[in-house]
Order: sequence, then structure tokens, then C-alpha cells
Amino acid sequence: MKKLEFRNGIYTVLRPLYYVCKVFGLASYSYVADRRNNRVKSDYGYLNYIFTVIWLILFTVGFPVHILELDDNAFRSNITFIAFILYVISSYTSSIVAVVWVSIIKRRRFLEIIENISEVDNKLRCTLQEETYMNRNVMFNIISEIIPLTFIQCTVMIYNISLMESEPYYIIDVIISYVPGICNALILFQFVNLVFMVKQRYSYLNNRLTYWLNGKFNRPTCLNKENERCSQSDRAVHNVNVTSLCLSSVGNVEGTLRQTDIHLLRQIYSELYDITCLINNTYGIPILATVCSMLTGVVFSLYEGLTYFNEWGRESLTYGLTFMVLFFKVTFFCHTATNEARSSRIVVEKLLLEGNCRKECIEELKMLSLQLQAMTNEYTACGFFSLNLSLFTSVVGVIASYIVILVQNK
Repeated sequence: MKKLEFRNGIYTVLRPLYYVCKVFGLASYSYVADRRNNRVKSDYGYLNYIFTVIWLILFTVGFPVHILELDDNAFRSNITFIAFILYVISSYTSSIVAVVWVSIIKRRRFLEIIENISEVDNKLRCTLQEETYMNRNVMFNIISEIIPLTFIQCTVMIYNISLMESEPYYIIDVIISYVPGICNALILFQFVNLVFMVKQRYSYLNNRLTYWLNGKFNRPTCLNKENERCSQSDRAVHNVNVTSLCLSSVGNVEGTLRQTDIHLLRQIYSELYDITCLINNTYGIPILATVCSMLTGVVFSLYEGLTYFNEWGRESLTYGLTFMVLFFKVTFFCHTATNEARSSRIVVEKLLLEGNCRKECIEELKMLSLQLQAMTNEYTACGFFSLNLSLFTSVVGVIASYIVILVQNK
């Protein structure tokens, strides 16, 4: 079995998310560091399935147990009882789907995506500062996701455990019942951070195209036999100002862009498109199940919080708002990533309108424009709907309508 290999910097950035996902059975692999080459290799062994199998058994057993333990007398109305059952079913179902799909069926895909992103980075000639900036943004995004999730879940669990100090059995049941929600959130975090990493690469390419448009030339990407970037000393020279933009297909004149540079850009865009398709293929079904679970939870939590505010309102409203924030973050990141990819077409068309390019380069730019139009960058939930801000506004309207109907039928 092939062991995937990627840059040590990407591993360092994703390490906090990896450890949390590992504990909850969403990472059935491990890493082997190669300090000499500053690379990290993946390792697939049967021992890596321990947490995955444990949580899968707990979800499979806990699902029917949790349903059978529900007492309709504990709820003020049948509507609340039915809404809660639907939420429990969707929550456990989505977590089981996530564990099986991501950790068993598609367990190699996450690392394949990381490896492909690493290969794109080998072709992008980023400065050390730019690479550090991108990695820090991803690290900050991961930390800002894990800390609030930990705080909210721990606070709610401690509060519920304090209410059941005399019943140890129910304490364990309460702890396990919160794990499906954590697994669903972690799947969203994996997906969002991969989308964010792809967006950063598109943003860097758009900046390079803008430099060309403004008469600044980014020196051509230099690759050695191992497909690695040039040395750090060569990175220092980044932009050379020229009086006018001149695209040439031959020669190696400093301050002159060549047809090979545009062709290399086409290859990078093609690889980023393949990464986007791989992300959709890997996370389509889990994202679909998780989004349905979250929206069901939002309807139940907001309805319960608004109608029974004095008893369970605070906890319910907290969960409802948390679900909405997570859903907004997913749609927002996907929306901005899609717009970043689409903006490349505009810059390329402006380059063509400059009209000071040689024939060979004009043809290459036209092919790049057609390629960007054909390779549309869009993130979907298994193809059923696109993840963008339009979806978020539509969902908010639907949820508001459902809550009004439920309140009227109380």
C-alpha cells in the first residue's frame, strides 16, 4: 500500500485537529516524521482503527438505547417530543455515516488531499513569509474552532452531570449522548479547513495574475528534479518592476513572462480543481448528513428554547445558535472560496484586454480563460445543493417558518 507523503509544515498546522479527530475515531491513520527530508509519511495499520471501532460500537448501541429511554412524559408537548426524536435520530445517523465514510471507506482521501496541496505548494513559488502567513491563518482557524467547541460541550456536560449526581448510569449516558454532536462538528472542521487551504492557493495565484496585470513580474517557478521549490536565497528576489508588461514565448529575459509560465499556471489551476473535486467526493455524503442533522437540531433547540425558556431555554438556545454559527461558517468559507476561484477569470480577461502580448502567449491565455470557465470551483453537499451564503439565507427563512408553525400548533 502506497504511503502518502507531504510537507512537514502542513502536518504541523493540522496536528491539533488531527489529535482531536483521532480521539473521536475520525482519523484511522498515523504519521511518521522524516526529519532529514522535512517530510511526513502516512502509516496505515490495524491499531489505528481502535478509536474508530470503539466509537462506532458505542454509536450503534447507544442509538437504540437512547431512543428507548426517552419518556414522552418528560416533555411538555408531543411536538417537542417528536422534534427531539428526529434530532436524536439525525444526530446519531450523521455521526455513524461520518465515522464509516471518512475513517473506513474514504480513510485515505484526507491525506491524498493534503498530499495534492503539498504538490501544488511545490509549484507555487511562495516566499518564506507568505508560506508562514498562510500556515498561521490555518492554525488560528483550527484553534478558534476547537476551543469554543470544547468550552461549550464541557460546560453543558458538567451542568447536566451535576443534575444527575445520584445516578451514575445516566451520567455515562449523558456523556455518550454528546459525542455525536462533537463528531459532526469535527467533520465540519476538517471540511472547512481543507476549503480554506484551497482558497489560500487561489488567492496567491490571483495575486500573481494581478502583478502581471500591473506590470510587475513574478519570477518563473523553478523546479528541480524532485519537483521542489528553489532555495531560500533565491526566494528573496520576488518582484521586479518593469515599465510595460511583455509576454514572450521564448527566451529567458529577466522581467519577461514566457508562455511556459502561463502553461505552468494552467497546470496549477487544474490541480486545484482536482483537489476541489476530491474534497467534494470525500465529504459530500458526511456533509449532507451533518447539515441535515444540524438543521433539525436548530429547529428543535430554538423551538424548545423559545417556548420553555425558564426550564431548558438557555441550554437549547445555546445549542441552536451554535448550530447556526457552524452552518454559517461552512457556507461562508465555501462561498468565499468559490468567489476567489471565479475572480481568476476576470483577471485573465483583463490581461487579454491589455493587447500587448505575443501571439503564442495570447493563445495560452485564451486557453487558460476557457479552462477556468470549464473547471468551475464549487462545493456541494453530495451534489444536492451548493454550499454558499444563498443557501444560508434560504435555510434561515425556512427555519423561521417552521418555528412559527410549531409555535402556533403548541
